Amino acid sequence: MRALVAAAALLATVPAFADREVTHRINTAASSRAVRRVVIDIPAGEIVVRNGSRDRIAVSGVVRRDYDGRDEREEMQRLVDDINLAIEVRGDEATIYRTFGPNAHGWRARHSTPEDITIEVPEGIDVDLATRFGEVRMDGSFGDVDINLRAGEIALRMPRAEVRSLHASCTVGEVHTNLGDRVISREGLFPGSTHFENTSGRSVVNVHVTAGEVHVTLSR
Repeated sequence: MRALVAAAALLATVPAFADREVTHRINTAASSRAVRRVVIDIPAGEIVVRNGSRDRIAVSGVVRRDYDGRDEREEMQRLVDDINLAIEVRGDEATIYRTFGPNAHGWRARHSTPEDITIEVPEGIDVDLATRFGEVRMDGSFGDVDINLRAGEIALRMPRAEVRSLHASCTVGEVHTNLGDRVISREGLFPGSTHFENTSGRSVVNVHVTAGEVHVTLSR
């Protein structure tokens, strides 16, 4: 009987230890009426870029941080609550970047990058990612696209008819491109790059990862 009681008590405490995490959800938007280019200045994370409303740019994500004990919980909650994503529009360019309030300072704050970031942009807008580590997934109709990761994975899907020039490459890893009429796969050390040209298209697409994987699909 004592063993059953002890086991039940242990199971009852599991959620308390497993859920020692504070979160802060982010949702922000800005008008895109004059915007022709979006710069995503987020150094690392899992980022999804897709088409949304034709007159606005919308960003969502979540900041998570583990804590140890009740006292640290309050401190960590204040920290994550002061980490946000902002959109700054200057002329025809919008920049998406992190902001840090007074409670988000020091090493822990700078390494608490928002996760599960979803960015919605109008069709046809140029997208330039300054992200260096993580996973980037893009699916939709865009203008020029420039992605250069140091480590991670890129997955890009765009209509084939809209792409004027594609350059997909990596230094170490894999490059898989489905060009609609053929599939090209390259793997290993210095696997080379895949090029695609379409004179009737409009978008120039450059995707590269130093170490990782690149997956490109040009849909018909």
